[in-house]
Amino acid sequence: MKIVYNMPSIVGKIGRSAHPLRWHAAAAFRVVRVAVTLKDIALRAGVSQATVSIALGSSGRISGATRERILSIASELGYRRNLLVHGMQTGRTKSIGLLMSFCGRFEAGLFEGISGALDAAECVPFVLRPSRDVPVLGQIHALLDRRVDGILMRPTGEARWERHLHEALDRHVPVVSIDVETQADAPQVDFVGTDDAAGAAIAAETLFGAGHRRLACISTGDFPTPMFIRRKAFEAAVEKEKNATCHAVHQPWEDGIDGYAAANEVFSQSPRPTAVFVTMDALARGVYRAAAERRLRIPEDVSVIGFADELIAGLLQPPLTTLKQRPVDIGRIGAERLLARIDEADAHGERRRVLIQPELVERASLGQPPKL
Repeated sequence: MKIVYNMPSIVGKIGRSAHPLRWHAAAAFRVVRVAVTLKDIALRAGVSQATVSIALGSSGRISGATRERILSIASELGYRRNLLVHGMQTGRTKSIGLLMSFCGRFEAGLFEGISGALDAAECVPFVLRPSRDVPVLGQIHALLDRRVDGILMRPTGEARWERHLHEALDRHVPVVSIDVETQADAPQVDFVGTDDAAGAAIAAETLFGAGHRRLACISTGDFPTPMFIRRKAFEAAVEKEKNATCHAVHQPWEDGIDGYAAANEVFSQSPRPTAVFVTMDALARGVYRAAAERRLRIPEDVSVIGFADELIAGLLQPPLTTLKQRPVDIGRIGAERLLARIDEADAHGERRRVLIQPELVERASLGQPPKL
């Protein structure tokens, strides 16, 4: 901290005031915080600037005692590292590009995990939200122009197909996707997400265990979204079960989708399914509404299982049995995977996949099938 005396102000106040002692002492000087440099630390520590640079993170060897003394002095002086200079010296900016939308509790959990891992690594995210109005390529260019060390993304739209990811990969900037796996011709993009197929199989086995054989599945989303994968895995599990059937209904995605139209189709079947699996909890709202209109009781007449354990699952009456995802873990592991890629300086290595199995949360929407 540097003290600069404000002498013209003192003279002016004394010359103009009939009561010169009334002016506050703080007017006599102003405190200016200036950036502490390596030279300042070196002078205080009695070492060279090169030694200070090594102690603060540059390559080279110094004794542990010297390092601790320099770090203590740096802390005492309030030193803050200039990451722009650090980036020019090391080629790393300690910044991460993050492409994802924020629509609910799941996304908030992803970001909590991501930010925790980045904070621990002293990295800062540049967050861009994909939208219909802003092309993904433009967003990737914006991140690359800011020299991010890597890109973490929850891909939507064309980004699922990696048409633009080579803009980053060709510059040796690693890319990791979370929740939705990218496809096509960039096998080096790592993926961290829910084991959607395993979760759907758990849902099917749970319903089989309760005695259900006439099942339905309500889904939305196209390949390669998690909802699509869950539906396919659920249908595959039912095909393997003796005497079991599945009536699957796909409802096109739209804002505010609740599964009501699909549920009406399901309940119009004869014989009517005794259990419904919805590939995301929000679709259960329409199932409950359609069931109530037909005076079908949950779970006495029809059981319902969801996926995700969103807030709505606990608010429905009766509360919804569902597969609980682990978004905080997905975000944290995804960020750690990207940081590992950056440390390995490997943007083109073989793709690594980390799948996190969801956990069944049993609530009151699950029961035995009605007796004929």
